[in-house]
Amino acid sequence: MTYTEDDLRGLLAERTAYMPGKASDVTRIVRRGRRMLMLRWGVGVALTGAAAATALWLLPGPLETRAPAPAAQPSATARGDGPEAPAGNLEVGRDDPPARLGPLTRIGGMASDRSAVGNDLKVRPASFATTVAFTCEGRASWVVSSVDGAGQVSRCADGQARHTFRKSELPRDWTKKEQSIRVWVFPDTPLVTEATLAGCALPEKDKGMCDGRYAAGELVRYDVALQLAGDLGTQPGAWMVGVYDEE
Repeated sequence: MTYTEDDLRGLLAERTAYMPGKASDVTRIVRRGRRMLMLRWGVGVALTGAAAATALWLLPGPLETRAPAPAAQPSATARGDGPEAPAGNLEVGRDDPPARLGPLTRIGGMASDRSAVGNDLKVRPASFATTVAFTCEGRASWVVSSVDGAGQVSRCADGQARHTFRKSELPRDWTKKEQSIRVWVFPDTPLVTEATLAGCALPEKDKGMCDGRYAAGELVRYDVALQLAGDLGTQPGAWMVGVYDEE
């Protein structure tokens, strides 16, 4: 809304009509009218600016065009069946287990520079006279050989140990296809006892433990040997193993 000088004069006439005998300052009235115009113009500008600012504030920002970061991928880990001994990485007297053991011929084998580890040896037996022969750097190490949870556990006395499976411990198709022999080598450790579960005051059959220690004879069980390997962690101690059978 705007005011002209005629409007102001009309306002002056109106006020003088209601206030006879009193002089009116035209200049003051005109100035007041101009201040009113300026005030209204300023308010209009302010409102316009606020509306524009509001519009800018409400406008959506630029859309994110980058692809979302890929989800973290699980890192590669060792096989879930326990620590594996690397094959053929250390000389223990010889590069490989001997090719023959008396009348028997080597049909498989491996070597490692670490103990508290295990491995599956794949072999093709020709008879039920299969023998597993260990050579150990640790002369009091525990050595284990098993087939389907049956087998033998012993000390690697004087750095040597031999395990010959009984026919009753082997599957009926032993000589008809490739077989797997699980071997473990553990360092001499107070975590293992030679006592059997039958002679324990506090036997824990599910864990293969006797009075809080692993019963040596129970290490033929994969779960028990795996738990002991986990408790010990990889240990130093080189060893070799060869599997022998009739030709």
